[in-house]
Amino acid sequence: MQPVKPIHLEPYVATTLGNAAERRTITAEQVQSIVPERYPVYAIVATPKSGSTFLASVLAKSLDLPLIPLCYAYSSNEHDLYLPALVTATACGAVSQLHMKGTPHNVQLLNLFGIRPIVLTRNLFDSIESLARDFRKKCEMPGLGQGMSGYSFAWLTRDVAGFDEERMIDFVIDFAMPWYVNFYVSWQNLARANAIAPIFLHYEDLMKDKGGEISRIVREIGGTEVRLDTEVLGQDFISDASTSNRGSGESGLGLKCLSKAQVAAVRRLLSYYPDADFESWLA
Repeated sequence: MQPVKPIHLEPYVATTLGNAAERRTITAEQVQSIVPERYPVYAIVATPKSGSTFLASVLAKSLDLPLIPLCYAYSSNEHDLYLPALVTATACGAVSQLHMKGTPHNVQLLNLFGIRPIVLTRNLFDSIESLARDFRKKCEMPGLGQGMSGYSFAWLTRDVAGFDEERMIDFVIDFAMPWYVNFYVSWQNLARANAIAPIFLHYEDLMKDKGGEISRIVREIGGTEVRLDTEVLGQDFISDASTSNRGSGESGLGLKCLSKAQVAAVRRLLSYYPDADFESWLA
């Protein structure tokens, strides 16, 4: 891990403070003056239940880097980028895990700080099944209804906790899938427009060849080779005492659990974007 270096805040303060009329967009020159020496940041930008916790943990442990949220906070917030966190992460190197859609401002910040996002997705139907179970587990956590456990796209309450399995799947499709589709389409279109060059990664490919895929990521972002411990690759990094993020990991389970009507509802959402390439997301 790199030692934390002094950060010069004058350009940052001049950019981000003041009233809205005076606020200015940060520039590449200001980023260079704030963090003159930057280290690689591995930003895993993922849909929920796609293996991002595993990937972030393996990278952090293998590269001896801290896990630093690049957003202001998790819970039910959108994980849009937070400038102070970007400054801290690039000053020492870091790994970060985000559920963040592609937006012009997020892409601008990633490019300014030299961060190439790792866009991680999983088979859509398997994601639905896994997310439904995750909602169920989060509904059992303290503070239900207050937004401390959940996602930006679905507020979990006692009403949700009372859903049966079919109703929970319906809830995931109606509330979470529009966010998922926007996530996928946003990053795909920004990449097509050459606004940014993400590393696209599928959960299924990661699980088939953990060492190969993670080594590829480190080469493309860090420009180096990494020695991966097979014991580290075999860990799931989620303690038995806190299983709210654990998924089954079984490929193909989603289609077995969804009814024909639910599959049709998902495909109807995808039909709004006929030019998008969803094939790898459904395979």
